[in-house]
Amino acid sequence: MLFRIKSFLNFLIRSTNQHRVHSPFVYTLVTLCFYDRKKRASYVSIQSAYKNNTSDISYKHAKLINRIVPYFNIENALIIETKSNFIHRIISFENSVKTYNAPESMGEFDLIYTDINNCKSDFKFVELLFSKIHNETIFIINSIHKSKENFDLWTQLVAHQKTTVTIEMYNLGFVFFRKEQVKEEFTLRV
Repeated sequence: MLFRIKSFLNFLIRSTNQHRVHSPFVYTLVTLCFYDRKKRASYVSIQSAYKNNTSDISYKHAKLINRIVPYFNIENALIIETKSNFIHRIISFENSVKTYNAPESMGEFDLIYTDINNCKSDFKFVELLFSKIHNETIFIINSIHKSKENFDLWTQLVAHQKTTVTIEMYNLGFVFFRKEQVKEEFTLRV
């Protein structure tokens, strides 16, 4: 518990909003997708699904994950969940995306979502997931500040040679692999 308090205070000190983001790619993503406040038809479905949610994800982040799909024109997504199919449903509401739950299902994915706890036992699993990416893949990781081990693993992911842009939003982390992008790390309050 003490780690989470320290971690949150440290996050507040380090974090910023869109005004301190100098990457055009990230600034556009934050202003047009992360901060998008338009009502969507999918939010009603998300709200009803959220009532039976056993995942650690917040309603606010569930809506954000749903908005990511049309923003990046995601066609196929690898969703690795252990508790429920909550994220599968969130991504599918009002979006035409094919979801898979095993890395062996396809060659490359447009979006990969996992809870960081799935990666803790073996970093080889992360390497397997990284073998399923392409230049435009988005890797979303949940629970990055839940424990010191989780945050240490997040730090390893940020430092990984394949990652170029990372966005930390306390509970959620976004990893991008854009070869044309300079390696940058962002810590954002959304």
